[in-house]
Amino acid sequence: MKPSVLIVDDENVICEGIARLLAEKYTTYLAQNGKEAIDILKANKDIAVVLCDIIMPEMDGNALIKEIRSENKDIIMIVMTAFADPNKVCEAMKQGANNFMLKPFNIPLLEMTINSAVRKKGHPLNN
Repeated sequence: MKPSVLIVDDENVICEGIARLLAEKYTTYLAQNGKEAIDILKANKDIAVVLCDIIMPEMDGNALIKEIRSENKDIIMIVMTAFADPNKVCEAMKQGANNFMLKPFNIPLLEMTINSAVRKKGHPLNN
């Protein structure tokens, strides 16, 4: 069984692009906002990693991290942002993010970061 990654971004093209990139090794779930992400997480307990944007409508990434951490301390949280606002990134880390990525992505670094996170959760990867 492939490990699962939830990708949360209000830009559908970002979600779909990352999902295509990860499709060979991972089962992916996509959410357009934090509220959708919470619903997906409740329905799919197998998700190992959440990759979420910081700036989103309805529920931003920091609120999403806080909500997820109140229920699940073990899930790996990686935030992504196009705006290198150190205050937003620091807040995300305080809320419980494990790592962050800057957009536009360095694709090999994105893959390495997700692979490393999944291995930390104890999932073997078939390369």
